[in-house]
Amino acid sequence: MPTDRERIEQWSLGYHLLKSYHDFFFKIYFNTTVVGIKDIPFDKSLIFAANHQNSLIDALAVLSARRWQLVYLARADVFKTSTLRKILTFLKILPVYRIRDGYQNLQLNDDVFRKTLDVLRIHRGIGILPEGNHFGQRRLRPLKKGIARIAFQAEDACEGKLNIHIIPVGLNYSNYVNFRSKMLIRFGKPIDISKYLDLYRQNTALAYNALIEELEVGMKAEMIQIDDEAYYDEYEMLREIFTPAYIKAKKLPKHQNSRFEVDKKMIAAVDKIKTNSPGQFQSLMDEVRSCSKLISETGLSSNSIQAKGLKLWGLLIKLPVLLITLPLFVYGFVNNIIPIAVTKKASNKIKDVQFISSIRLVVGMFIFPIMFIIQTLVFWAISGNGIYSLYYLLSLILGAIIAYHWRKYALKSFEDIKWVICKFRNTEKAEKLIQLNNSIYNTISPSI
Repeated sequence: MPTDRERIEQWSLGYHLLKSYHDFFFKIYFNTTVVGIKDIPFDKSLIFAANHQNSLIDALAVLSARRWQLVYLARADVFKTSTLRKILTFLKILPVYRIRDGYQNLQLNDDVFRKTLDVLRIHRGIGILPEGNHFGQRRLRPLKKGIARIAFQAEDACEGKLNIHIIPVGLNYSNYVNFRSKMLIRFGKPIDISKYLDLYRQNTALAYNALIEELEVGMKAEMIQIDDEAYYDEYEMLREIFTPAYIKAKKLPKHQNSRFEVDKKMIAAVDKIKTNSPGQFQSLMDEVRSCSKLISETGLSSNSIQAKGLKLWGLLIKLPVLLITLPLFVYGFVNNIIPIAVTKKASNKIKDVQFISSIRLVVGMFIFPIMFIIQTLVFWAISGNGIYSLYYLLSLILGAIIAYHWRKYALKSFEDIKWVICKFRNTEKAEKLIQLNNSIYNTISPSI
């Protein structure tokens, strides 16, 4: 295992194999869409700056977007033991020392800086999460100046010949935790730092501020940005109830980037209403809260009320399908219950929700293949037939896929049943929900 930091910028076969294995499972865990990667100037020295909302997953998401070997910078306090240092070095992660890590350790940054120069010179690429720590809300927090310091010092040390460009990256999750959540990775317009180099040589602080300001604008353009902390939950609810309705009404594509664009327009429209018509904004927020309360009281979900025209006969088709295919679900679930349970248990004690998907991904990418191999070997030992054992292995994989989709279809069907029951037993509340949704839609849509 290559753990020599002196060679961290060089291509590594071991890292390539592990990353390929990881990328496969990452794209199973998250339904991933990548936008803008074709516009990246790979002939330049690149620094990738992504928002930080979901712990380790944020760095892994950028890595999974392409077959590359970026070198990441991380806090030095995670390099606590020699074993961790070797593992993190193999994973192409360099430490950055801060005053809190001990004043005597700051000089170690000189060696790290030298390695970043080596990485940039050969166009390998550096990854940084400039917010510093993760935070599970859809907004960009103030960026640390470290990314500007690294970029300018590197460019200046090479007399402006590195041609460093910073790529803003927006990571957008439909859900931070759930398996098969949708993830949109957007690479933004490159920022050429050479235009600030003269300013850097004259006034370092002003150059840092100018670059950070442009980078913040670039990153916000590629991510969902909800600035209003007081009404954050209301904006989130609007993303759930307005955006799908708008996409359906306008017959827009249902892919992730389309939803992202509608979300951005919706947030901008609501922000505009807040600025120009405070009274109308307050009424809108009241309606959103009322809608959220009714959804909670009726046990529905925001997805349920999108199917306003759902009829009882539609369910009469879904339920027999579920019953007929139930044995397939049972087979798939029973044969995968151990890796499912182990993966879930591994994350149960995690207090920080933003770490859950990281733990589940890492545990799952090892426990599922291990259990598949063990179960297949046991089947082979019992049956004595290699061909049947291969069929059994294939059935384990197909069973897991079928069980997931059956459960997803069943949950959606049960939501539809709840909505139909609500329309019959709580007609007043159902009509109120529809009325609120229509009012919210009619308030926002003219501004988009």
